[in-house]
Amino acid sequence: MAWQRRATAGIRARGALALLALALYAPGSQSRALEWYSAVVGIEYVDPQTNLTVRSLSESGRFGDNSPKEDAQGLVGVPLAPGGDPEGCAPGTRFLVPTPGGQGPAPWVALVARGGCTFKDKALAAARRNASAVVVYNEERYGNLTASMSHAGTGSIVVIMVSYLKGREILDVVQKGIPVKVTIGIGTRHVQEFISGQSVVFVAIAFITMMIISLAWLIFYYIQRFLYTGSQFGSQSHRKETKKVIGQLLLHTVKHGEKGIDVDAENCAVCIENFKVKDVIRILPCKEQNLRMFRSCPLLSLPLEAFRLGM
Repeated sequence: MAWQRRATAGIRARGALALLALALYAPGSQSRALEWYSAVVGIEYVDPQTNLTVRSLSESGRFGDNSPKEDAQGLVGVPLAPGGDPEGCAPGTRFLVPTPGGQGPAPWVALVARGGCTFKDKALAAARRNASAVVVYNEERYGNLTASMSHAGTGSIVVIMVSYLKGREILDVVQKGIPVKVTIGIGTRHVQEFISGQSVVFVAIAFITMMIISLAWLIFYYIQRFLYTGSQFGSQSHRKETKKVIGQLLLHTVKHGEKGIDVDAENCAVCIENFKVKDVIRILPCKEQNLRMFRSCPLLSLPLEAFRLGM
């Protein structure tokens, strides 16, 4: 029984693995992988109060899904849209780019807030003003988090996202009229696996089906075990009762010429053999009028249940 249980468990395990593999590789339900790159963001400016250069460098940005993965740099520019809109959504949005005194036009990077329009609209509005890159800072509710950005059709302009805190840090300095230089570098490549909704549903159905099959098998197994144990107990009990009854039958030794027993004529009703003198026999009552006798049969081994007593 142990090896049967192990074999059945192995079959169930292989079945579960087969269902899981089928779920993951079923047509139309393939898992997909998202690849994205972090961005190394460097900030540099001169503090007018101390005349000291402030620098910081951190891998705190994330390249947009459709952005070229390449370096970019420039002075930070912020939108000058009517009403002070920081999102830079309008096609004619102009940007304020503080520049160091005595320097002419230089590459610049647009810093805009998330929201108000699509990432594509933001990137195109900055590209029309010849920005070399666009830095989108996230909403305040997301804190230090960044998110993926889809902006197909924006060409060769570099687009990254930084957290709200990093964006506000840069914006506060620029709004004071201090020129801020931003450098963007390629960070770490990340690959994140996703399973489609169809695969999740299929795996759930396969798991539930496997659980139902296992539960049905367990119920069947324990019912069979209960029936087998009951039959064994009943059989043993019946055997004991039969042995007890047979043990209570009268014993008699056959003698030659004994009255009522003709050794040459009478035979054992069970063994179907003739009695011999000095055989020890048991008296078996049968139909109240006849005496049937039997003795041990060395050539015949019958279960005790074969003897129906009291017939």
